[in-house]
Amino acid sequence: MDKKENAKILVFVYGGYVMRYLYLIIVIPFYGRVLGVTEYGRVLAAMSLMNVIWMLASYGFTFVGMRDVAKSPECSHHNAVFSLHSSARVFTGAVGLAVGVIATMCSPTLSERPLMGLLATLLGLVSALNLGWLFQGRQRFRTPIIIEVIGFAISLVLILSIVRGPQDSVWVVASLLIAGVISSVISYGLTFAHVGLPRFKVSGVMDLMRGSTMLFAYSTGSAVLTASSTYLLTLLSSPDQVGYFGAAERFATIGLSLMGPAAQVFIPTISRQLAQGDTEGARASSRRGATLLMGYGLLALLAALSLSPFLMPLILGKAFTPSAHVLQCLALMFPFAAFNEFVAFYVFVPRQKDRLLAIAGITSGFANLVAALFLAPLYGAIGMAIARVIGEAALTVMLIGLMIRSDMIGLLPGVGRASAMARVARGAFQHAENGKNK
Repeated sequence: MDKKENAKILVFVYGGYVMRYLYLIIVIPFYGRVLGVTEYGRVLAAMSLMNVIWMLASYGFTFVGMRDVAKSPECSHHNAVFSLHSSARVFTGAVGLAVGVIATMCSPTLSERPLMGLLATLLGLVSALNLGWLFQGRQRFRTPIIIEVIGFAISLVLILSIVRGPQDSVWVVASLLIAGVISSVISYGLTFAHVGLPRFKVSGVMDLMRGSTMLFAYSTGSAVLTASSTYLLTLLSSPDQVGYFGAAERFATIGLSLMGPAAQVFIPTISRQLAQGDTEGARASSRRGATLLMGYGLLALLAALSLSPFLMPLILGKAFTPSAHVLQCLALMFPFAAFNEFVAFYVFVPRQKDRLLAIAGITSGFANLVAALFLAPLYGAIGMAIARVIGEAALTVMLIGLMIRSDMIGLLPGVGRASAMARVARGAFQHAENGKNK
């Protein structure tokens, strides 16, 4: 796939994300004003639990599957990967279901509305069964975006029709679940037509799980804790603080998710280039991805710092004014998160350096957890936000160290050129010194 085609696909994918944000522009103010701080915080805690179940049930399969599918254009190969991953998700889905039930009952916020937590658990399982990875690995980038937009439309109609006040907060999660199930039916129907029915089997599942364990360890150490921050705060602070942090984190997640469309294009593209032996092409694609992501990270930081005090009360209402300060704290993690996204998914994943990611993810996740357990009880939402920044900064330090150790630091934009200039300067200096000695 050439540079021009990549650009066209990126434009289309980001166009789909524009639809996502039009959807959020409608529903987020609606939630804040109709549900209020406490019930909106409860919904956000449920969605935080949903993200955890999603990641547990996915078990690192998403990027492994995308990478494996991209290795060959043969339909029989795609069906084999699809069958294996479908079989594996039966086992991890059962674990996710059990965790969701226990987590719902352990949370003071969700145990008051256990149905919300249980629906969020089912939504996490449905999300884990999403076939976006298969479409992206097959270079069908437009299909999952179209299906996602259909899901947005269905959930928007349901939410605006049913949710009338704080007592209807459970219907927010129920509407999202209904839309998710319909979207899954469409995606599986298309997959059955083009790839074939999955052949469920036990053989190979354990090998897949072993092969995905390193990426799962990375997501457990970083992404799971990140996704569960709002849920964790329900155990450490008051419902109001959960609402303030959850609302701010929602906006931060929107900002971070804008890096997702680029990953959907670059990861399978780089994986295919490496599989075909095009090392220079993969290197060039990695550097383009780095430039795009890190430039965006700095832009998002400046936008959040300057606009949060005005936009948060305007969008959600004056009751959410404290959320603006929380979002400003969270904004400090944007440049770190952009760099981490690039190194993890544009450098390490296509080059199958999963073990290195696991080490970095677990270490930074531990730093995040320790900071959260210390800061959240003392400072509530602000403390949890600072803990998130500490976690992302720790991950950046770990990834830089691992890149240097693995001799991959030259993939960063400008590093290779700076190294070449340094070598030239050292050579000139040595030549001058030798001339003096003579």
